[in-house]
Amino acid sequence: MKTNSIRSIRRAELSKAAFEAVVLYGLRKATLEKVGRIAGVSKGVVLHHFKDKSSLLEAVFRRSNSVLSESVIELYRHADTPYERLWAIIIANFFKTIFNRKVCQAWVSLMSEVPHNEQCQRVEAANHTRIQSNLRYALKHFLNKTDTERTALHLGMLIDGIWARNGLQSAPVLSEKAISEMEYAILKMLPHDNKSIANHQEARLKIENIANIVLGSKAYKEKSF
Repeated sequence: MKTNSIRSIRRAELSKAAFEAVVLYGLRKATLEKVGRIAGVSKGVVLHHFKDKSSLLEAVFRRSNSVLSESVIELYRHADTPYERLWAIIIANFFKTIFNRKVCQAWVSLMSEVPHNEQCQRVEAANHTRIQSNLRYALKHFLNKTDTERTALHLGMLIDGIWARNGLQSAPVLSEKAISEMEYAILKMLPHDNKSIANHQEARLKIENIANIVLGSKAYKEKSF
């Protein structure tokens, strides 16, 4: 048990170092040697835990997706209403600790690998399913089943689109701007009478304040990207 635990910790450390290498050098130049250098170990140690770069990339995908998933879970703990649960998903995906230009650029580089890597395809498919499930669960309190499915799909595509745009264009998209774009879409797709709008604004404010404390903490920053 102890050996497995140490191995898991080491693999997590190397996965984080690999993501940092992609951020610093881009996917093609993120060699195993550079990953080892960032992690403070030799290339041999990296190869001991990951047989090749493809296996390491799969671990990076799993890590990046788990960071986002854990962010949603952290905010969910403080969400008491359907409005707050929806905004927990949105804020988790665009909070400044996670959503910044360098991380988005790395994400775009990693996504370009998906069509050529079956392992990454499986991880990305699981991630897509998870995001859609989270969105459908939150949206079903506002819409009928058909509209819930379509709205979840559109919001998921918008999330991906904003991440891609931040990774590709020269001017960065700030966290606040990204969240406001999501709010615009949500208020167009969901019921938007005066009371509903007020509830969304109140929920967004509460979850943003909680995110500043929970996701903005030093401990969370150290374990994230």
